Amino acid sequence: MAGKKSWLAVISLALVMFGVSNNVDGQTQKIRISLSSRSNTNTSYYVAQAKGFLKGEGLDVEFVQITPRLGAMAVLNGDVTFTTSFVSTFRGIVQGLPMKTVFILLKKGMYYLMVRPDLIKNIQDLKGKKLGVTAVNGGDHIIGRELLRMKGLDPSLVQAIAVGSPSLRFQAAVSGAVQAVSVPPPYDLMLEQQGLKAISGPPEIGVPSSGLFAADKLIKENPQILRHTIRALLRANRFIEANREETIRIMTQFVPQAPEVAARSYDVELKALSKDGTMTDAEIEFQMERLADKKRPLDEIRDFSFARQALKELDSGK
Repeated sequence: MAGKKSWLAVISLALVMFGVSNNVDGQTQKIRISLSSRSNTNTSYYVAQAKGFLKGEGLDVEFVQITPRLGAMAVLNGDVTFTTSFVSTFRGIVQGLPMKTVFILLKKGMYYLMVRPDLIKNIQDLKGKKLGVTAVNGGDHIIGRELLRMKGLDPSLVQAIAVGSPSLRFQAAVSGAVQAVSVPPPYDLMLEQQGLKAISGPPEIGVPSSGLFAADKLIKENPQILRHTIRALLRANRFIEANREETIRIMTQFVPQAPEVAARSYDVELKALSKDGTMTDAEIEFQMERLADKKRPLDEIRDFSFARQALKELDSGK
């Protein structure tokens, strides 16, 4: 009971911070979407909001910042409508949470392993050192291990320290509290400006960094909300691909960063935007083997029927 009260308190605080109201406009449907951090990973959501794609679907959306592990619980409790963090939510679904993966935004997260060059000259210097991560076995930790392995260092020789969001990992790296961090854009360039350098770049094999996850109850009882949300996100992805300069401007509005940092993030990170919002069964199976210690039937893990239907509607001009 104490644990439940604790995460409810965190959610309540987040809702206050983001100014969420319980008033429902008769013209629109109020929904809440949890984001784990303010980063360029969420550009599709920012564009969908800024360009009115969500409003055009009859949705009044509030973004709520909640840590990845609490996002799924917030969905199941009804505090938010959707959560977006892939690794922790997907792992929870495989372990039995009554939720499904319904949309994929970024099929591969772009991460860089950043270090202080005055302390770390090569990858072997990280033996026995600290790697700052959001959470042990979280998405950036998994990718961080790949980045270490790519350069020939056994990840077990580096100590993972749970620090928190990208902004907190940024501070930990700058202060020297940790000797390495695995971060997505724009934090890699921001750390470069503080004198750090990338010692390893994006892995060839990554994990999705952003998606959409819904409770089975919502899928059954209110599928229209899901369909409208996905259609707005597909519109946002198409806009991003066709409108570089305006997308960069929107990125700087939602995430504090210089235009040149946002531009580099657009050119590097947003290449991984999903065209159709889905993953193949083989890709789902692969992620299940990597991220979970058990398996579950695919039909209990994903439902991309709404994404496929929304794509057909957009292609037909609806």
